[in-house]
Amino acid sequence: MRWPPLEPEAEARPGSGDVAAEPTPTPPIQLGALVADKYRVDRVIGFGGMGVVCAATHVELGTPVAIKFVRQERDSDERAVSRTLTEARSAAQLLSQHSCRVMDCGRLPSGSPYIVMEYLVGRDLRSLLETRGLLPIEEAVSLALQACEALAEAHVKGIVHRDIKPENLFLAEGPGGAPLLKVLDFGISKQLSPLMAPSSFTDSAEHMGSPFHMSPEQMTDPAGVDSRTDIWSLGVALYELLTGQLPFGGQSGPQLCANVMTAPPIPPQAHCAEIPDGLARVILRCLEKDRELRYRDVGELGMALREFGGPAAAIAVARVERIFGRTEPPAAAFAADLPDAVEASPSSQAIDSIPGVPRRGFGLRVSVTLVLLLASGLCVYAARRAWVSPPIDEHEHEHEPALPAAAPLPEPVPTPSALAPEPVLPSPSAARPVAAAKRPRQPASGAPGRQRAIAPPLATKATPAPAPDGATVTPEDPLSAPQAPPSSPEPA
Repeated sequence: MRWPPLEPEAEARPGSGDVAAEPTPTPPIQLGALVADKYRVDRVIGFGGMGVVCAATHVELGTPVAIKFVRQERDSDERAVSRTLTEARSAAQLLSQHSCRVMDCGRLPSGSPYIVMEYLVGRDLRSLLETRGLLPIEEAVSLALQACEALAEAHVKGIVHRDIKPENLFLAEGPGGAPLLKVLDFGISKQLSPLMAPSSFTDSAEHMGSPFHMSPEQMTDPAGVDSRTDIWSLGVALYELLTGQLPFGGQSGPQLCANVMTAPPIPPQAHCAEIPDGLARVILRCLEKDRELRYRDVGELGMALREFGGPAAAIAVARVERIFGRTEPPAAAFAADLPDAVEASPSSQAIDSIPGVPRRGFGLRVSVTLVLLLASGLCVYAARRAWVSPPIDEHEHEHEPALPAAAPLPEPVPTPSALAPEPVLPSPSAARPVAAAKRPRQPASGAPGRQRAIAPPLATKATPAPAPDGATVTPEDPLSAPQAPPSSPEPA
């Protein structure tokens, strides 16, 4: 037993109490009119128990948008107005790609509120189920994990949806045409944030939402539910996608509520034997009547569904865990993402052991990045060394460095083993023989016995001094020739 099928072009999600199909309602503003002087209303694309959705165009940007109005016959109903404003406030807080983005909000001149939302192309899961039939296990679980991501952000911010069902799960087109699930209709959501007073815009006697997807506590006390009521409803929706049936039956509303409150759910494998035992246990745990026995949050539910959701399931689970502040999901959640060669890599295992670092693929990327940075650093260092190193001078040891002109070295003091000291010159004119004596002179040809063999010059030559009789004396190596006693200089 389920709600009657919707018209494909309507894209509507029936509200509580909508049992029979009805004609398309009239929006509270004429088609073609401008809302807030910038949104042109084009056509009606959906409606529910309290609202009607129109396709519109932003006249300045030329982009399509969707505008949700309160139905004209209910624009004076404070409860309908409150639900619309609640949906706007709740959805505006959500940033997940799996939540329908709210772009603007305001009131018509009549005082009726409206919400401007992103325009989605696709269909809800109820329409998809009726068109295609049962969904494959991997696809159904993947869609449930995307819903977990949207609900995780809402639950962290203290928002409980309270109306999760296939009609409110919209399959849109993501980048590149990839299927992207959007959670719609936060109109009866409940704010649990401690910064705001708890508000449900309903009393405990009113049953809000679809009775086929309500948790037992929502049937008895709608204002006292918490995030685990969304886990129940998501379990029922997944049950429907896999079996095409509902876990609880009933010929009437009271009988349905009695079965939800007291009867055990029908095992999903009774309708579809291909469902794995592990997945059946996950669904039945979502349908525990005692909410303390259900999963603590949608993060735990996502971890339980991961192995049935295909290769992309690990990424979705990691995002859900990150929303809850659990940045270290079990390493097994990423086992299917990398080949065995990478898993056995010592560098990958070393990085995976660092606390706080996401596992597997991230570790491999870090290792490759470090190796590339190290190689780049070595190349830069070698290039700089080659650029700043001075050229090698092969003759740098053959020349003594020139002394600066401002600080000349003092004259060396002669030792006793040196040649005879120079005589004291009485005037500057007497220095001329000394300057001439610096050049080697050959002995006179008429002075036999005065010639000596000239020794090879040393690295440093001493300046020859004139002998007492005016003859030139060539110095010899003091280490190789015997030293003669110094002669006393004649008085000047």
